[in-house]
Amino acid sequence: MGRPVRVELRRVSLRLLSPFVTPHGTEHSRDVVIVHVTLDDGSNGWGECSALTHPTYSGEYTAGAWSALRDELIPRFFAGRPWGIVGHPMASASLLTAEADADLRRIGRRLADQLGLMHHSEARKTVLSRAVVGMGETVDMVLAEVGRRIGEGHRAVKLKILPRRLDLDALGAVRATWPDLDLAADANGSLSVGDERVLQRLEAVGLSYLEQPVQADDLDGAVALARRLETPIALDESITSDAAARTAIRFGATDILNVKPARVGGPVEASRIVQTAAELGIPAYVGGMLETGIGRAGALAVAALEGCTLPTDLGPSARYFAADLTEPFLLGADGALTIPSGPGIGVVPDPARLDAATVDSAVFER
Repeated sequence: MGRPVRVELRRVSLRLLSPFVTPHGTEHSRDVVIVHVTLDDGSNGWGECSALTHPTYSGEYTAGAWSALRDELIPRFFAGRPWGIVGHPMASASLLTAEADADLRRIGRRLADQLGLMHHSEARKTVLSRAVVGMGETVDMVLAEVGRRIGEGHRAVKLKILPRRLDLDALGAVRATWPDLDLAADANGSLSVGDERVLQRLEAVGLSYLEQPVQADDLDGAVALARRLETPIALDESITSDAAARTAIRFGATDILNVKPARVGGPVEASRIVQTAAELGIPAYVGGMLETGIGRAGALAVAALEGCTLPTDLGPSARYFAADLTEPFLLGADGALTIPSGPGIGVVPDPARLDAATVDSAVFER
């Protein structure tokens, strides 16, 4: 491995094609940190810190990640020391991914193949994509959005929900309109174990899974729901590491794992969680964070692993941006995304697009 000699940070802002509404709030644009690492042999790599603008999904947020990278992580990165700090997995993941990207470009190997070699499995060339639909203002709006995603080629859909009548009605309407659709729902921790009326309505929809029904630290609540409902429970925010995944599975808190490489500290730890799921017979998939093409490429490398047996939340670029930072990711006629074939994460940002989206930058040298 080469030694890092230069790190460039870019804070970029890309306007979303339409507001994305979830229980965590409404995102109008993606405000992320792009990391560019140069090694002493001249190799270059890219990573993305996909934290949201505000600390509503987790404790990390864009401005805080910028500070953590600038003041703590990059100095440790240059010194070759273990991180030695608590938290900041998304910021750490951006540096680790950029370094891995640079090293793998040097030897001409895909990140997906490298992760497969680590776990003695093959990396696939394509993965099915599940369209994620934010909360709408009316049932008809949700139906129209689902129809558009199906028209694009998606064969699986997930709705963001709160325990309110509108979202429950929308779920029922989607099921009635598309009886055979692979349909899931994501509550982002907004449900109550004691709300029997809501739980009965969710159970009646016939969901492929119900994602993160209770708060991230409420494993008891997740266990209670997993025992009461026939609908499979998928945990997202609760799965912060391989150890957390093993604990949730052992306690019976989850039937399915949502693995987000950014949230767990990078693609290597994410691949360990996918391998754990495979070993324990638990389905898994890679979730999305409204990434730009850089973060999307790194996450797709994990989604390519054989242990990811369910469609990924990572969608095509055109779902979110008029112009992505990289060449756009396209949805195939079969509802699948293609894993980049180039070395490392397989993509690089377009210089003009990156410059146009940059709102702040900083360069650090050893």
